Formats: sequence, C-alpha cells, structure tokens
Amino acid sequence: MADYSTPDFPIVYRPDLHILVGRWMVEITRAEQVKENYMQLFRAAAEVDNCRFWLLDARRRFRTVMEITAWVNSQVPGMALEKLHGEIRIAFLLAPGQLRASTDSPPFPSLFHPVTGHPMSAQFTDEGQAIVWLQAEQNQS
Repeated sequence: MADYSTPDFPIVYRPDLHILVGRWMVEITRAEQVKENYMQLFRAAAEVDNCRFWLLDARRRFRTVMEITAWVNSQVPGMALEKLHGEIRIAFLLAPGQLRASTDSPPFPSLFHPVTGHPMSAQFTDEGQAIVWLQAEQNQS
C-alpha cells in the first residue's frame, strides 16, 4: 500500500483484521483538512481490497464543528458506495471527555445508511471494543 499518511494523520492497514486505522495526532478545526483526511482514507482503502472497515482514533481531536459533521454525514456514505462499492463502517475512538463535551454538534458523526437506516458508525472509548464491533460488522456483510 502506498503511504497516504501525514505526520498529523497516520494511516495503517491491519491485514490481520482487515481494518484501516487512521489516527488524528493534532486538534483539527479546518473542514478542508478533515475532508482531505477522508480522501486519504478512501485512497488507502481502495488499495487494500476496498477496505470498508475503519477505526478512526480521534482522541487528540477534541472537538468538531457543525460544518465538518454535516459534510461527513452527507458525503461519506455516498462516497463509500461510489469509491469502495459498498457500505462503510467507522468506529470512532474517543476520549471519555469527548462524549460529554458540549459543542455545537455531536462530538463525531453518527452515520446511517440512507435507505435502511442501519448504523454505519459507532463511538467507543476502548479500542478493543471498537475492533470487536468492526469485526461483528464484517461478519454481517
């Protein structure tokens, strides 16, 4: 796999789990930077058998803004269908305080399939639980 990582957003493919892992290493406030990070993930995922199971570690990215959440909710599910030929599943790994944070939008997006309403993302504070959820989703697809 080509390296789509940056120092602020390393991406690693776990072939043993068939999970793509992206970790935000810094606080991000610009929507354009988040959009580019998702594009990096889509490019990496396409190279590893259209991997549709992602663990996104956002513990260092404390807050988000409505513009970012709205973009992810409206664009990422459709982009996954177009670019990866299937529904995506994202486990967001958050610090406990992020779940309680008061912002102008949810700490991180909750994605749902536009037709079935099936959850396409979940939020976790434990990486092991996030991986278990992603593996259960793999078994259902």
